[in-house]
Amino acid sequence: MDRYTEGLREAAFEYGIKRLAYDLDMSESRLYKKLDPDSGVNMTLADFFRINRILGDVRCVQAALDDLGIVATPRIDAEDEIEAEIQELLLDQQEQASRFMRAIRQAKADGRIDDAELELIRNERRSLAENGNTIMTRIERVHEKGLRLAKA
Repeated sequence: MDRYTEGLREAAFEYGIKRLAYDLDMSESRLYKKLDPDSGVNMTLADFFRINRILGDVRCVQAALDDLGIVATPRIDAEDEIEAEIQELLLDQQEQASRFMRAIRQAKADGRIDDAELELIRNERRSLAENGNTIMTRIERVHEKGLRLAKA
């Protein structure tokens, strides 16, 4: 299975093939073929993005983001929720930083870092980076809109 479309397939089946086919204005059998890597029917890039837009599931693009060393940040549109979200995200950031450092310390404990430990460290780093980027986009939004925050 192609690692770039594996997450898309998982998300599509969880969403429901019948529902997704309807949303795409495509027959179920055609969608099944496009999602089956062994069917001989290729999924086009346009199909990939149309499905991704409907599913809105990060698994659809996570492998590509990982390969590019990029983390994605969800947007928020409700300005009245930004301050509460920033406070929660800051608390989460502290917890994530602790998990990241703990993973490194545990991996170093025996003097070498194995594949599983490296994967855990990478996952913790990605979570830390995603959360940090999300906080930054919220702070930028507050600045852009000239919103006032409660004093600490």
